[in-house]
Formats: sequence, C-alpha cells, structure tokens
Amino acid sequence: MERKSKLIISVIIVGSFIFASCFIYLYLNYNSMRNDSEDAYPYYYLLLNPIEESSMPQGIRLTVIDGLNNSIGISWFTTKNASNPEVEYSLNSDFSDSNSIDANVSYISTFFIYHAKLSDLQSNKTYFYQVSSDITTKREIMNFTTLATSSNNTKFLVYGDSRTQRTVRNMLGQKFMENFTNYFDFSIHTGDIVHHGSIQDEWNNYFIDMEVVYGYKQGVFVEGNHEQGSSTKMYDNLLMNSTADNRYYAFSYNDIGFIILNSNAAAVDDDTQTDWLNETLFDFSQKNLFNFVYLHHPLLHSRIDPYFQEKLSPLFDKYNASIIFCGHNHHYERSFPMINSTSLEYNNTEKYNYSELTDPIYIVTGGAGAPLYGFDHDNFTAAREKAYHFVIVEVEKELNKTEISLEAYGMPENFGPLQLIDNITITNFN
Repeated sequence: MERKSKLIISVIIVGSFIFASCFIYLYLNYNSMRNDSEDAYPYYYLLLNPIEESSMPQGIRLTVIDGLNNSIGISWFTTKNASNPEVEYSLNSDFSDSNSIDANVSYISTFFIYHAKLSDLQSNKTYFYQVSSDITTKREIMNFTTLATSSNNTKFLVYGDSRTQRTVRNMLGQKFMENFTNYFDFSIHTGDIVHHGSIQDEWNNYFIDMEVVYGYKQGVFVEGNHEQGSSTKMYDNLLMNSTADNRYYAFSYNDIGFIILNSNAAAVDDDTQTDWLNETLFDFSQKNLFNFVYLHHPLLHSRIDPYFQEKLSPLFDKYNASIIFCGHNHHYERSFPMINSTSLEYNNTEKYNYSELTDPIYIVTGGAGAPLYGFDHDNFTAAREKAYHFVIVEVEKELNKTEISLEAYGMPENFGPLQLIDNITITNFN
C-alpha cells in the first residue's frame, strides 16, 4: 500500500514538472511561435489570454448590408448571456432623440453572438451608438458615418489574410485609423480572416483585435479557403448580404460596381456562380464607370483551381473589369494590364499612370497578419513587396474625367511608420 502511494505521488510530481516545463517553454518562446508557427499560435494565445466570462459586449463590428448609405449591420459577442441586448443610436452625441433596436442572439460554441440591423438611416450622417447587454452593462459610445446617396468621391480600403498574428493585425488596424481615418469610408477583406473558420474562439479574437477599425467603419468580407466549408462560422459572425447558402453577391455605389466571388472548392464546376457573374458584369458594364472584383485566390497564379482561370478570367477581359483584388499569397503584388488574362499576355508600356484603360489589373493583397511569403518573379508583375500592408482606393469624379487613385502602404515588421510601396492612377475621360 505504501509503495502504491509513493508511486502515485511520484507520477503526480513528474506530471506537474512536465506540465510546468511545457508552459514555461511556451511562455519563453511566445514571440517565435507567434511569428513562425501559424498553426500553433491561435491556441497558444488562448492559453495565455483567455477571454474572461462576462456579459460585456466584445468584438463589435459594423458590416455593409443592403446599402452603404441607409443601413448597417452591428454584431458582437459575450461569454455570458445578456438579459436585454440592444443597440441605442442617435444623431446626437448626448443621445437626445435616440432610437433603440433589440438584437438577435445565437449560442455558438459556448459564446453568445448578437446581430442588429439598423435600417432607414439618413445618408451622409454621423450616428452615435452604444451596445448594451442590460441597463448597467454597456460599452462606450462609438460612432459611424453613413455614405452620401451620391458623391463625386468614393474611398475604401482593401486588405486580406489576417489569420494568425494578432499583434500584427491589431497594429495594422491601428495604423489604418491613425493615418487614414478620413481617407476611407469602408473596408473590404479579401479572405482568410482567421486560421480555422470553424473555431469560434478565433473569430472572437479577430474581432477583439480589429474592433479599433470595425467599431467605426463598415466592412465587406470575402470567403477565403480558411473560412470555407459547411462548418465555417463566418456567416454566424457576420451580418452581410452573403450567407452560407449564397456566398457571392454584388452591389453598386456611385457608378462603381463591387463584385464578391467565392473561389473555394465548393464553387469548382458550379456554373451557377459563373452564369450569374456573366449577367452581373454585362449589367454593370452598361451602367458603371468602373467595376471592381474581389475573390480570395489569385487568378494569375497556380494556387487556384484551373476552373476559375478558364471560366472567370475571360469574363473580366470581355467586360473590361477595372481591378481584380485577391489574397491567398501573403505579400503585395500588382500586374500590368492584362490583354489576355488566360494566356497571361500583358501590356507593359506603362507602369504607373494609365489613361482609358480597358484591360484588367490584378492585385494580390495578402499581408494583414498571416506569415509573409516570398513571390515568383513573373514577367506580368509590375510591382511587388513582401510586407504587411493594405491598399487605399479612391475614385474621384470630375467634370471631364473620372480617376482611380490606388496607394499601397507597407508596415515594417518593427511596426514603424508606414511606407508607400506602390501607387497607380487610372484616368478615363468623359
């Protein structure tokens, strides 16, 4: 009996020593794991930074739904159920003459996810809003601005692949807001938002990290390969026009078309999306000055199913799509105008300033927090940079011309000042 007790005590001591050693090892190697091991990082971060149990709203995000000028989606999560989840909003910072709307709630993987849709908003107005769980559990007052019904200037931000490095994506988001708060009205994420789309903790962490942006600016999100499949929680977490049953859509604003596509395995050999794209591009080519397309996988590279290169690329050539934004490759890359996107025939007579452009330009923007990749030195590439980055796009209409201005900014790995890594203009004369 005494021997058995000693054996049990010995096992407990050895087990405790092994556990403590592993924890200390993880703690001491935090930075290297964060930067080098994208698979281990999300769970490691959860180990050191568990989300506290609370009914306090967290991870607040605004999403584009129905339109940019008269409605908005607001979502958040709690770890304890809220007794009266709602959003109060007003045109006045003191909340005089305010409105409130109850939120819908879903229980997902031990968390409570809330959604509220604000409709019939006035265009080109700043609204103040506050998210609460009950009469005492409230977040600070935040704000957003609806877009004008019609404007000569449209500004938005594009970025992608934010998956694993939380400090990187948070710092990048802070730099969005510190340097360009007044230079973009909404953002578009080109996919691979998190590393495992089926794990709710990763969505919670992402929205906590990026609340500095999404709490104030509307977001549009493209499905990446890390969010694909029937088990993804992307559509549980984001109140959008796309749903788990319909993962592509389009909208126009200010004579500009925005087309969101699904380039994952589920859409391979599914001509439904292709036929819809053909009809949408035809319609948009008749009424819009420029049309932008967003999908996760880069069409000019091998890291995409050939089906999309064979079916989608010819449509972009046929209907003169202006710019195709992609992610997936973790760097920045811009092509020359592609005369034939399928055969990779390009026009390199001009590199930065284009007039009356009729051939599409392809941009890879995949540096928002995932480990960076190198790149192939393809002849069709006009600019490239291995850097954490984002892209600011501005479309300005004047009396006799309309101009696209695109600037890509890189963030050094030491989080120093932003650096301009690429810029182009595209001018069409009326």
